[in-house]
Amino acid sequence: MNIRKSPLNLLIKLSLFSFLVLIISCQNSVTKIDITRPQSIGPKNGALLIGGGGMTDEMWNVFFNLAGEKSAKLVVIPTAFDENSINYDPEFKILKRQFKARGFNDIGFMHTRDSLIVNTDEFVKPLKTATAVWFTGGRQWRTADTYLHTKVHIELKNVLNRGGIIGGHSAGASIQGSYLARGGRDLEGGYKIISNPEIGFGFVTNTAFDQHHLARNRHYDMFDLLKIRPELLGVGIDEDTGILVQGNEFEVIGNKYVAIYDGTFWSPYFNKIDTLETGKNKFYILKNGDKYNLKERRVQRNTFLMPKEISTGDQKEYVGNYLFDKSKVFWNNIVIENDTLKFQIVRRNIIKEPIPIYAYKKDLFFDTDAELWFHFKRDSL
Repeated sequence: MNIRKSPLNLLIKLSLFSFLVLIISCQNSVTKIDITRPQSIGPKNGALLIGGGGMTDEMWNVFFNLAGEKSAKLVVIPTAFDENSINYDPEFKILKRQFKARGFNDIGFMHTRDSLIVNTDEFVKPLKTATAVWFTGGRQWRTADTYLHTKVHIELKNVLNRGGIIGGHSAGASIQGSYLARGGRDLEGGYKIISNPEIGFGFVTNTAFDQHHLARNRHYDMFDLLKIRPELLGVGIDEDTGILVQGNEFEVIGNKYVAIYDGTFWSPYFNKIDTLETGKNKFYILKNGDKYNLKERRVQRNTFLMPKEISTGDQKEYVGNYLFDKSKVFWNNIVIENDTLKFQIVRRNIIKEPIPIYAYKKDLFFDTDAELWFHFKRDSL
């Protein structure tokens, strides 16, 4: 079963006669939004893969799957490379072999530094049918100088509008934010997070994506940027790690960590969000599988959701005994205690204490401790 075609991770399957209960990962929050705080908005359609430098097999598989697998039409944009790299392999044969090895068959390349060519219909033609775009590493200012506010920029957004995926790591990560972190053109531009030029493609609004984050000890640099641009959400992505952005939520994938700079502090140990005092510099870390709500600027945890009220009569609809994964050994109960719907695990002679579950919407419930989701639907058997 492929669990990476969407950000929903299928964990447990329960069945009994007329119901199935599926436990799935976190959905979008319904918590009331504080409209006075700055927001970051992701693409309405499509997906972004934003990597910190280097790619794990998991990350490549996610990109390949969302690109359309064997039917994917991939456009690679290597414009962040320097001239020596371009001249060494002007036909991009090395890059093509790398993407072939990852399963892609239909691979095209777009590169120019000519401002006249970049706005021609012929040059942007590959993007009009692309299902995926990949930005290489290098120096992000080269990509911005060439394509920002051009027909290429417009067609990149159209790739997303059609439901495609745009990915990149290192320089290919920073270019996707609204602020071009480390985008300076001088020799030290890569060392300074505050840059000139400052503007990225803005696929996610009010964001700055930093890369090679922990590997190059960059975890305090973001505070310098946020002092002059406090409206930005800072996201620091380490090597062999990325974020998969879909809508206004992202999920961390890869082997290492993502640092969040949103003016708050969160720890899974306490599972609470603390608003920081002005000038108090803190960030927090997310790992593989953790999710973040861009619009509300907070880690996505069940404990922060607002349950939907349901009547006692509606609760009774879900009460029953559920067979775990169609086996004849592990049973789970849905019960009502003190007017609250609860989930109870039964293992042979072991009966665990029921845990409360709360309604998110019809047939979908969540708990606030184990980050589980329960999806009831009619069994066709």
